Amino acid sequence: MLHHTGQILYNILLPLLLMVGMGSLIQRFRPLSVETLARVSMWLLIPSFLLVKIYDSDIPWSEIWLIALVFLIVLGAVGLLLFACARALSAPNETVAAAILGSIVFNAGNFGIPVAHLLYIQGGTLFGGQPDADAGLQVQALVVMFSNLLIWCLGYVVLAIAKGGHVREALGLFKLPMPYALVSAFVLRAIRLRSFNGVDFLPIWFGFPLRSLSGALVPMMLVALGAQLAKGARWRRWRAVVPIASIKLLVVPTVIGFAVYCFGLWPWPGAQLIIGAAAPTAVNTLILTIELDGDTELTSDVVFWTTIFSGITVAGVIAVVTTLGAT
Repeated sequence: MLHHTGQILYNILLPLLLMVGMGSLIQRFRPLSVETLARVSMWLLIPSFLLVKIYDSDIPWSEIWLIALVFLIVLGAVGLLLFACARALSAPNETVAAAILGSIVFNAGNFGIPVAHLLYIQGGTLFGGQPDADAGLQVQALVVMFSNLLIWCLGYVVLAIAKGGHVREALGLFKLPMPYALVSAFVLRAIRLRSFNGVDFLPIWFGFPLRSLSGALVPMMLVALGAQLAKGARWRRWRAVVPIASIKLLVVPTVIGFAVYCFGLWPWPGAQLIIGAAAPTAVNTLILTIELDGDTELTSDVVFWTTIFSGITVAGVIAVVTTLGAT
């Protein structure tokens, strides 16, 4: 088990951490504007990524709804439990929002996708019932979709209400491009599957820039994550950070594992759902917190420490899951 975990650390997580490190070096010697990187990602790269990944997906609706139900039940239960505990401790609204998002919104895109690519495409891993290596990326694309729905829909609502104290503050969600990208993606996906027999029908003048922008998201977000982490670790809020990080990195993938077994999704696609859920807190939570002027200090610390510790926890989760379910 230890040898297998070491291989995962070296072959899968080290390349990701190296790109994050490059972003940290640039930030330290040639400072970048994290706010600018956040806005480029929010208004251009993330909408393009969502549109492309959903449009390209061939996973049937029956499976999509079942996967969605697993995430909805597990993450909803964790979020409600955290809300009740934080309220009992009389925590400020912005701290409650940061704690909930830091615990349930995982870095499915710029962390999860490279992990899936290295695990399935480069590593050749297959689980029982998995048709081919590409299926791993297709399932991870769904995980990305649900994670982005959490942050750009639920996340925006939670942070907006925490900041303004009124439900109407959450209507600002519709000022962002993400809802319109999601609707457009599902419409285009339906047209591709029903009218074009699954063949890509997007014209070059539209498809090429869209896919180019989508491809730029992963390196951009890894660099942005490194730039944010370059500000350094802070310990002064460890009493809040440690419980949030523990829930995100250990509790959530464990409960997801129990859920996929109960719903009959083990070993496939349940294995990838567990691996995807083990990712650290999404850097998008920090981007959104900056945009809404929320508790950026706590959010930054949670992103930092979950990313640092994920090098060990994600490797452990992958080692356990592959030992139990890989063919």
